[in-house]
Amino acid sequence: MSQTIFQLKITLMGSQKPSIWRQLQIPAGLDFQQLHAIIQGAMGWTNSHLHAFTDRRRNFSIGMPDEFDMDETQDGREEKVQDYLSAKGDTLIYEYDFGDGWEHAVEVQKVLEAEPGETYPKLLKGEGACPTEDCGGIWGYYHLVEAINDPKHEDHEGMVEWTGLEKWDVSEFDQAQAHDRMIEWYKNAADAYDELF
Repeated sequence: MSQTIFQLKITLMGSQKPSIWRQLQIPAGLDFQQLHAIIQGAMGWTNSHLHAFTDRRRNFSIGMPDEFDMDETQDGREEKVQDYLSAKGDTLIYEYDFGDGWEHAVEVQKVLEAEPGETYPKLLKGEGACPTEDCGGIWGYYHLVEAINDPKHEDHEGMVEWTGLEKWDVSEFDQAQAHDRMIEWYKNAADAYDELF
């Protein structure tokens, strides 16, 4: 019996010049905790904050429920991706860090059959550097980029000291490194859940 594969495009909403995105293929039968780990690794995040999968109507919230959960979040370990995505054009929103509000559009580009001998997930390509954690969301990120890259900016010294970088390349993306990180996160998806509790 063949395995169904989703080709997904993950786009960091609000990102620009270049847009920050990753294109990957995953088994349709994964749970949402596994998809969370894959996105964390492929994008370059550090799993330092809570997350949730939802839709534009907020009809559901799938993530990491705890005893303080007020939104009745469904446990991502118990919900399957294929129960919420099934066809080309289907979309979800993946939000990471509710303070900074990093929202990612998750779009099904293709529904495929697994190729014999291939292993999944696979990172096909991507573009754009992942923002640094805790910089204030997408607009804070572009402020940080401007401040670091302009020695005359009033926040230049502070941002350089904070990040340890003299220059920020918004286009930097190492696909091989991102793929290896994605596979590592995927293999340790259960640990990625437990680290925050």
